Amino acid sequence: MGKVYIVGVGPGSPEYITEKAKQIIVKSDIVIGYKHSLDAIRNLLNGKDVRQITLKTQEEVYADVARNLKNKTCSITFTGDPNFSESEIVDRLIEIFGDVEVVPGISSIQVASSKSRIPIDKSALITFHITGSIDRGKEMLLKAVKEGRNVIILPRPWDFMPVDVVKFLEQNGVDLSKFNIDIYEFLTLSNERVTRSRMSEIPNREYSDLCVMVIHN
Repeated sequence: MGKVYIVGVGPGSPEYITEKAKQIIVKSDIVIGYKHSLDAIRNLLNGKDVRQITLKTQEEVYADVARNLKNKTCSITFTGDPNFSESEIVDRLIEIFGDVEVVPGISSIQVASSKSRIPIDKSALITFHITGSIDRGKEMLLKAVKEGRNVIILPRPWDFMPVDVVKFLEQNGVDLSKFNIDIYEFLTLSNERVTRSRMSEIPNREYSDLCVMVIHN
């Protein structure tokens, strides 16, 4: 009987991979992941059956591995922590493989919280990494900001990035001058970039898909 792990490999730098995650990946016969998660563990992949996936190919790859798993061990890797912002895919993997073990990782949310010195337990955490409607998340965001709470956000890469978030808040009556915003791109990597400004002065440019926002007053 094969074994499947869903493994968080941290925000990007190998320094943030837990020892538990390393041990599981080392003993795995098959390792699946998007390019960014696999890049973090390249030094652990020698001799393994590595399957790099995209949004278009992931279902086909998962189905093939499920059919041919037999007595092999498989790690399905995700950037950060699979328990935050990956609920859709975790639910799908449970449907495909049945009994899976989820191994937590260090999230970019935790790193951003530390860098902004904004404790997670004093913040609203909102992810827009979903494929369906984000209206509920927008309502949560607006409510939290209007209540004066700190908010840590994972924007949605294709239609709700930092500039879109700020426009949405402004259009719904938020006084942008009252809030600061920290935008973290490529966290823990050599090209990490941090933008700090008043929310009313956010630079109008393209931001990386690997992006975390912290809103605070």
